[in-house]
Amino acid sequence: MMTDAALSVLPQDGLWRVTALIRWRAVRDATTADVQMDDVLVPAIVDALKDEPRLVRLVVDRPPAVLDPAIAGMFPPLFDAMIEFWFANAVDAGAVMARIGGNDAVRAAADAVIDRAHSVVWLAQVFPIKPEQGQSRVKFLAGGDAADGWAIGDAQAYWRDVHPAVARTAPSVWTPLTRYVQFHGGPAPMEALADVFGTWRQVPMCAEMGFADEHDFISNYSNEEYRKIVRPDEEKFSRPGEALSFVSGAERVILARN
Repeated sequence: MMTDAALSVLPQDGLWRVTALIRWRAVRDATTADVQMDDVLVPAIVDALKDEPRLVRLVVDRPPAVLDPAIAGMFPPLFDAMIEFWFANAVDAGAVMARIGGNDAVRAAADAVIDRAHSVVWLAQVFPIKPEQGQSRVKFLAGGDAADGWAIGDAQAYWRDVHPAVARTAPSVWTPLTRYVQFHGGPAPMEALADVFGTWRQVPMCAEMGFADEHDFISNYSNEEYRKIVRPDEEKFSRPGEALSFVSGAERVILARN
C-alpha cells in the first residue's frame, strides 16, 4: 500500500522527471540496503539539494513488502527502489543532476548500496493522461521503445494523441486505472551524465499506471479487452523495453516545492 498519497494532489502537467530504477549491490542484503537508503542516501540527497529551487519534488518508491505471485509472474521484480527527481524543464534537470553527481556525500552513500551497472536512469517529459485522484494503492511503471519502423517522435505522438482514445473503448481496462501518466523520454542531458545512481540511457516511452488494489492490477493485464483492444494497439507503435518495470507499494514524497 502507498504510505504517502501527497503526490496525488501535486500538479504534473508540463514537468520533467528523472527516474532512477535502483538495484542493490549483491553484497548487501535487502534489509541493510533499505536502512542505508533511508538513513544515509536519502538524507544525503536532501542535504545536497535543500537549497536547490530548480528541484520541484523528490519522491522515493519502494516495492510491496509482499508481492502477489501473480504480479511477480507477469512482471518479475528486477529493481529494489525507485527515486524520482521532478523539474520544470530539461535544462534544470541536467544541471541539478550534475550537481548531485558531484556531491561527495551522495556518491559515497550510493557507492555503499547501488549496483550502478544494473541500475537505470533516464529523463522524460511528463504527460498526465488520467491524473491521480488519490485512490492508488499500487503503482506500476513500465518502459518501452518505439516499434520497428517508427521514429521516436511519431511513436510518442501516436501514444499521446491516439492510444488513450483506443484504451477508453475498453472500459474494463480504462475504468480501473486510478492513474495513467506518460513519460516521453529523450537523450540524457550531457551535463548530467555522472553515474551516481546508475547508467543513463534513453527510454522513449514509459507509462505509470495506478490501481486501487492488486486484484485490479492483475485483472487489467489479463482480461479479454486488454488482449483484444489495448495490447494490439500498443504493439503498433511500441515494444517492451528490456527489463524496465517496477511495482510500487509505497510512495513517499520527500521534498515538494510550489
